Amino acid sequence: MAEYQFLGVVEQNDTSYFVKFPDVESCFAEGRTLSEAINLAEESLGVYLAFCEDEKKEIPRPAQTGDLDLKNNEQLVLVHIHTDLFREIS
Repeated sequence: MAEYQFLGVVEQNDTSYFVKFPDVESCFAEGRTLSEAINLAEESLGVYLAFCEDEKKEIPRPAQTGDLDLKNNEQLVLVHIHTDLFREIS
């Protein structure tokens, strides 16, 4: 139905990477590699946004880079979502 871009915050610890979306607290993921964590976070966010569209729920406004206060061990990643792709897997 639609395409979205959300900023994810990536935090690395000793054994994994954690990705969270400040605008959507229920969407997050953890992976052993950065790539795995981003892919899982994309899936979590994509399924959530497709559900919001289907149920006519409000889609959160994506944060802008200047809206976020990152810690020293955090970095940003831009996640692109096309919700039709996630309807096929949900």
